[in-house]
Amino acid sequence: MRAGRSARHAGFTLIEILVVMCIIGVLSAALVFAAGPGDASKARTEARRLATLLELALAEARASGESIAWSPVPGGYAFFRKNEEGEWKDFPADSPYRRRSLPGGVTLGAVQLDAQPLQPGGRVVIARYGLSGAIRATLAGGGASITLRGGALGRISLEPGAAPQPNALLHEEIPRLHAG
Repeated sequence: MRAGRSARHAGFTLIEILVVMCIIGVLSAALVFAAGPGDASKARTEARRLATLLELALAEARASGESIAWSPVPGGYAFFRKNEEGEWKDFPADSPYRRRSLPGGVTLGAVQLDAQPLQPGGRVVIARYGLSGAIRATLAGGGASITLRGGALGRISLEPGAAPQPNALLHEEIPRLHAG
């Protein structure tokens, strides 16, 4: 009789198996979210995408003879082309030059054109002969930054660097002038 009872209690109940499966599911979901791309990785990806699109726009402007413009917009960036009336208009949503939003945690810093800040609403014109001037733009996220630099001929380079801390002067000594 004893042998029959021990054999009966040797396995797992359905409840025990379900609890273990739920724990495994929760742990695997946590692992997937923890292993997802960080903000620094997203910033590098967006910088590469923007550099590629700028070079592609230059190649297209050279091939077609029609200028394309690029501009930072709130939360992202956009490319423009002139319509029949000569006004700059967005590209359609199915175009590679469609308006793009930056992922959460990634920011596009101040854009400079020929070492001068690009004014709000200003555009960098990409003509068939090259860019309208030397550009510099910084994408930052997750403690890292990537600076895009482009010359008048249109070659875009990426330079990695550390993102500036918003309150960096709070942690550094401010240089002071001393009499004597």
